[in-house]
Amino acid sequence: MPTKFTYYGGMCVMIERSDGYKILVDPFLSNNPATTVSVDDMSNVDLLLVTHAAYDHYGDTAQIMKKGKAFIVAGTEVLRKAEKELGYEIDADRKGGTIYGDERCFGETIVRTVIAHHGSNTIENGGVAACYMPFGFIVHVERGMTYYHTGDTSIFGDMRMLRELYRPNVMCVGIAGITEAFPCEMTPREAAMATMWVGPEVVIPTHYPPGSPALGEFTQHVKSFAPETIVRQEVGKTFVCTPFSVM
Repeated sequence: MPTKFTYYGGMCVMIERSDGYKILVDPFLSNNPATTVSVDDMSNVDLLLVTHAAYDHYGDTAQIMKKGKAFIVAGTEVLRKAEKELGYEIDADRKGGTIYGDERCFGETIVRTVIAHHGSNTIENGGVAACYMPFGFIVHVERGMTYYHTGDTSIFGDMRMLRELYRPNVMCVGIAGITEAFPCEMTPREAAMATMWVGPEVVIPTHYPPGSPALGEFTQHVKSFAPETIVRQEVGKTFVCTPFSVM
């Protein structure tokens, strides 16, 4: 069955099941220079997945929760940050704290929380500051369609294990620092190698500033490392993906 994907810049990706169920990952919109999409356009999101509390991933989490009906899956630091912004606790039936190895079902969609080698914002616990863990997500969207959202991560060998376990059809991968002021988690060459290890039919290059030369570098490296993988680099343009084909 066809699944729709739309990349909005940063690492913000919308996934729409064939029955219309909408999943938004890392909702960086309002301050995202790559898109004109607003929070109001996301009031019909059903499921919100947030990898960690960095500004370009957390983004408009609180406002999307306020304006819509979404259920959120995220770490404790993200939930606390959203509730602090909102000024109230999110209803228990609309939130799910997560950790590595967690699995949650939303109808036919299954979300698995996986490792990302990075860091998230600190949280205060009894006067002690602690850095919370960042996540990646494996999303079994619907029959025959699995998406891997790496989140911010450096390259790591167990990406090959994720391929063996879940066989993602589509993945996103960060290819640069989100701005020059921030560190680069993966170079374009490393991102292309990660693509080879995961082996998706389609890869969405993400996490780069508009106009960055990293996009062209990544595309060239993919031709060498993963020549059978289709690169979908368009921002704001929806593509439809079915197992073994993209239209």
